[in-house]
Amino acid sequence: MSDLSTVGGAVFEESFGDRVRALLRARPVADAADNAARQMWGGCEYDVVTLALAAIDAVIAKQGFDQEVTYDEAVAGLAVLAAAAHPERSIDEHGAVARYVVDALLNRKEREAPFSYQISIFGRDDDGSVRHRVGTAEFRLLTEHEDHRRGVNVLRASTDAINALVGGLEFDVEDEQAAIELMLARQLERGAFGQAEKAAERSLLLSIRYADELRTLLADTVRDIRTVLPQWVREVPEQLERNRTHLEERLAAESTLLGHLRRALDAPDTEPEVSKASARIAALLEKCRHRHTELHGKLVNARTIFLDEQARQSFRPVGGLRNPDIMDGLFLPLLVLRADVAVEPAETFAVLVSGGQVPRVVRVADLVDDLLAPRRAPSPEDPPVPDEELGDPDPPAIPPEVLGAAARLVDEVGLPARLSDLLLSARAADLPAEVEQVIVLAALWKYAPETAQDVSTAVDTAARVLGAAAAVDADGARITLPGWSGDDLIVAQDEESLSRWAAVADRDAS
Repeated sequence: MSDLSTVGGAVFEESFGDRVRALLRARPVADAADNAARQMWGGCEYDVVTLALAAIDAVIAKQGFDQEVTYDEAVAGLAVLAAAAHPERSIDEHGAVARYVVDALLNRKEREAPFSYQISIFGRDDDGSVRHRVGTAEFRLLTEHEDHRRGVNVLRASTDAINALVGGLEFDVEDEQAAIELMLARQLERGAFGQAEKAAERSLLLSIRYADELRTLLADTVRDIRTVLPQWVREVPEQLERNRTHLEERLAAESTLLGHLRRALDAPDTEPEVSKASARIAALLEKCRHRHTELHGKLVNARTIFLDEQARQSFRPVGGLRNPDIMDGLFLPLLVLRADVAVEPAETFAVLVSGGQVPRVVRVADLVDDLLAPRRAPSPEDPPVPDEELGDPDPPAIPPEVLGAAARLVDEVGLPARLSDLLLSARAADLPAEVEQVIVLAALWKYAPETAQDVSTAVDTAARVLGAAAAVDADGARITLPGWSGDDLIVAQDEESLSRWAAVADRDAS
């Protein structure tokens, strides 16, 4: 076996993979810088790495506030920096550079999918042999979200992007922030204002990440409480209490640090450089305190949001439409209403039957690219399927005269009625056996429409025989008619009639 003494043991530790993943966070920016040379403006040597970091910094600065950065705003800001770097170039080129950088951070080339890289994970067995497996490191840097209040798409930095900007591995935000504030206090005491300013910037970034974790939890709760219900049962109550204590400690520490800075600014013998540095540090701490105050308010209301969403999502009756009579039940009553009164029910019905709406994150530019893409050539190795293999032939349709006879029989007997009564009447009238079969099928399709292979045909057939609003149920009674077996179903003209039948049957049974 080869000597591994020169390799070291760190590569076999579990934390080694985390270090590799942290290192990979910078790879998309490095790849964008390398690919910039192949752009039309690549010969001008724009500093793509600096522009990318500036874009992430600009997004983080407003993340979580009311006016988060949009895609166009990020592009406009980077275009200003690109123009300052190469003022001799055209405005269109500056905009192209800015869009290239933002698109690279969003991974637009892969339709905004997460960046994905394969990594090697090494381990050692008990006998000293080395084993290897391939893992995947997936992360995002910038993501695009819809701001429903403003009606625009906004950019947000992921946790990985914030960690990359901070320059560290995964860490506990609370412990890290408490340590930074202690370090900041010591730096201010000994007058190391340059280092203190960096520590204040780091604390601000941690505050943004801390707020983003709570925002994600509350957003998931509002979206679908079932996805986070186990967290609320086991982890979240303790986490909220810990967060509240942490925020109170941070607000108190920030007030103390701000008071120290104000005394330094008010001192008559303070040097100009120290005053400027103190003012910048104070501004950063004010931003931290503002974010922590806002986050504390959201934290206080978190339990209320959970209870409200539980009541809204868990206890709300499930709506549905059971084969409505579109003509008599919806269309005709809607036509007799005034236009201003009819708008709301018409729009409500249209939204419910049309399903989900297209989110704003879909961009027209991507749609145009897809539409203009060249048509894919058919694969020569896939010959066309012969006509005889296209599938089984359609089953023969039920003759109209059989449907008419079944519908007339139901009208003569009258609903509600037992299925056995309808079948006995068909035999008494000496009708063909197909009529009995159609009546049974119509009742079954009304009772369990999912059992039909062609649901639309089954619904139409049942409506023609029993009526559009017919309702069918079972009460445990068994059919005793020769030739048939199973439940003796109750067939009624609508749900209300079925309920009255059940009420009378219960009263008679008692």
